[in-house]
Amino acid sequence: MPRELHGRCFCSAIRVTAKAEPFQVSWCHCRDCRRQTGAPAVVWAGFATADIEWQGSPKRRQSSPGITRAFCDQCGTPLSYEDARLVGETYIHAGIFDEADRIVPDRHAYVTSKLFWLHLEDGLAKFDTTTRERLG
Repeated sequence: MPRELHGRCFCSAIRVTAKAEPFQVSWCHCRDCRRQTGAPAVVWAGFATADIEWQGSPKRRQSSPGITRAFCDQCGTPLSYEDARLVGETYIHAGIFDEADRIVPDRHAYVTSKLFWLHLEDGLAKFDTTTRERLG
């Protein structure tokens, strides 16, 4: 049985438990993720939505058509991402997990949008755009 992963926002108002290991862990270099976090790239851990339990009520906002991002409305911590074309999948920022060292990236997404000064020499798979096929 997989070990659970436990995460929280900066102020602890929102907590999350993942009941399974992520099915993928991806660096994202897209402009939207950079703007949302202020970081040059972010790491998303993908889970089946059914394997995620939230404690507290994350604030949800549609950031673009079909894309919903969740965050803590008290401290502002970005928490998750859902794409209507990826039914049953939830992507959570790897850095919010207490066991973040267990969440090891296995690929890079949107490398065509990465910042020129960020060098990717880790040997991971690189995708020009998304790493998951979307519906529609």
